[in-house]
Amino acid sequence: GNYDDASTLLTVYRTLMNGTNLEREFFALWGKFACDILTQNWERAVEDMTELKDAIESSGRIALLNPLQQLQQRTWLIHWSLFVFFNHENGRNGIIDLLFQEKYLNAMQTNCPHVLRYLTTAVITNKRRRNVLKELVKVIQQETYNYSDPITEFVQCLYVNFDFEGAQGMLQKCEDTLKRDFFLVGTLEEFVEDARKTIFETYCRIHQVIDIGMLA
Repeated sequence: GNYDDASTLLTVYRTLMNGTNLEREFFALWGKFACDILTQNWERAVEDMTELKDAIESSGRIALLNPLQQLQQRTWLIHWSLFVFFNHENGRNGIIDLLFQEKYLNAMQTNCPHVLRYLTTAVITNKRRRNVLKELVKVIQQETYNYSDPITEFVQCLYVNFDFEGAQGMLQKCEDTLKRDFFLVGTLEEFVEDARKTIFETYCRIHQVIDIGMLA
């Protein structure tokens, strides 16, 4: 349970290995990532996450992992990184940056489409990254038959069907979902506020005549 010291020792271990056993260094990096998550040292965890990603992508060139093992490692990295994405101050940018990369988008669609819930929440609550909304809607539509929940269905109602009443109704279900999700419960108020603004903006954008009663 002494995760801080364990993280330090694993760092020293990897330095001493100095490339003599890449497999052991790779697993030691996973161990350090776990320790830094458990101590909630999110700055170090971000560094570990980036280093792990680089190691996974380069492992094919040095024959450490075959393509199937790389896919599995990407899937694990996506899941472990949820701790970072929803605790680090810049984490929601991080999940958007990672999962819209082709290899990680493919990993999510192949092995863990349920992660769409977290990606969707990050986009809805991140006003500066609305530029990826079109791509997100496309992915949600592609994965409808594999996975859906109130959060992805909210996006479907609003941006695919333009069903504003349906989106309002789904928003209540989103609240229930967020309250029960370990990673997303802290985003509840922000998500609801941003989702309501999104409904308002979309309604105003596609209507020439606006019913004040409807807006109210």
